[in-house]
Amino acid sequence: MIIDFQAHVFPPAYLEAVERVDGNVVLEPPDPGSGMRYLYDRRLGCRINTATFQGQDPARRLDHMDELGIDVQVVSIPPPGADRFDSGDAVIVARTANDALARFCATDPNRLVGLYTLPTASVPAALDEIDRATQDGLRGFGCYSNLNGKPLDDEAFFPIYERVARLGQPIYIHPTAPLATEAIGLDVLPVLIYGWAFDATVAMTRLVYGRVLDRFPEISWVVADVGGVLSFFAQRAINIYTGRTDEIRQRYGLKENPLDYFRRFYVDTADHPTATLRCALDFFGSDRLVFGTNYPYGPEEGCRFVRNSLDAVRGLGLPETETQKILGSNAAGVLGLAG
Repeated sequence: MIIDFQAHVFPPAYLEAVERVDGNVVLEPPDPGSGMRYLYDRRLGCRINTATFQGQDPARRLDHMDELGIDVQVVSIPPPGADRFDSGDAVIVARTANDALARFCATDPNRLVGLYTLPTASVPAALDEIDRATQDGLRGFGCYSNLNGKPLDDEAFFPIYERVARLGQPIYIHPTAPLATEAIGLDVLPVLIYGWAFDATVAMTRLVYGRVLDRFPEISWVVADVGGVLSFFAQRAINIYTGRTDEIRQRYGLKENPLDYFRRFYVDTADHPTATLRCALDFFGSDRLVFGTNYPYGPEEGCRFVRNSLDAVRGLGLPETETQKILGSNAAGVLGLAG
């Protein structure tokens, strides 16, 4: 079984809701230079993601999956999610997005697994939405590396994590407009290239040092895009943490070395080459890698990124049992699917 843990869709109804509420995030007209459309955050004063209109037809998506040998896609709303809106608008955007995603995945619920977005500006509304979206068939929280500028270890979010843990669902962390957006600059392209990776790493660090992993051990946390930059700085992290376990335990109340916590995260492989995946494999191990592609972004309606991602995993040259862990069985365990 091959499970793509990073697949996306911008449902038309969701984009229409974003335009209708005319809130903190707006969909820009096509850029005159590239023809692309961007989502613009009025608070940050900059673009925060590229909008894609590919992949909105579930039948065509399933045809692509058949052609490429993908058995299951885990489908989430790319950033921005409902978190970037004020509470009233956020509820409208979240309900519209989740209703549309549930209908989308109902086309073939055995092959399309949906993750809900939440109106985290109002935690009570978010809790209601978890229950509503779960009843409609969505199966986990499509979270972001920060929630409208708030770090993920903010205790205001703990009731959300408690509800997700009780339901036995995973939390998928996808990068979004980073906390360092202003330092990076106003152009979206450097943000997408390295700002997102930095923010994903910050998110993992806050969850470790904020003792969120200790408090909610039932939750499987899956981080997009090989978990940011951590695995590329693994030796430096090892050098710095070695010999300081007791210091860190006393200072931050951690039960073990931070490196051991970081290795609890699952990370996806989305459209990274084999050389990159080797770093992630060396740090996290084959038991913690899940396959991802970033479909339907990219050329050929997203299919090229899928082929690239498959080639990258197979290029590792692992024994077949290890390859199958990465391609499907790890994700099946996270999602509670038959592997």
